[in-house]
Amino acid sequence: MNPRCIQSLAWALALVCVPPSTTAFAATAAMTTTVERVLASEEGRFGGCMVRLAEGINSATGLDCARDWATFSCSGDHTSKSSAMRMFDSAQLAFVSGRGVVVELDDARKHDGFCFVQRIDVLE
Repeated sequence: MNPRCIQSLAWALALVCVPPSTTAFAATAAMTTTVERVLASEEGRFGGCMVRLAEGINSATGLDCARDWATFSCSGDHTSKSSAMRMFDSAQLAFVSGRGVVVELDDARKHDGFCFVQRIDVLE
């Protein structure tokens, strides 16, 4: 066998055989659900506005998120305040109309352990 192929094979096996790390990697994922509650607070708490989803984020997506609440970061830490408020408005619309939503969450950006919603789509 060609020595270059052997070296490439050794690197490939090393990558596959490395034991899992205890370090968590940030990820994003989307889930389809309904909005159970909305919460608005002073800017220092929970990013200023949050939504409680009908199912647990961890079980639905595998993300490292606290329970079934997610933040829109209305405080402006993870997006602009105006973008956060537009997304929060969409969540409120879904809540009062009983429509489902698709939320895309990011577990690298959090407020008090609650993952950031980087996109929300209100369904028909």
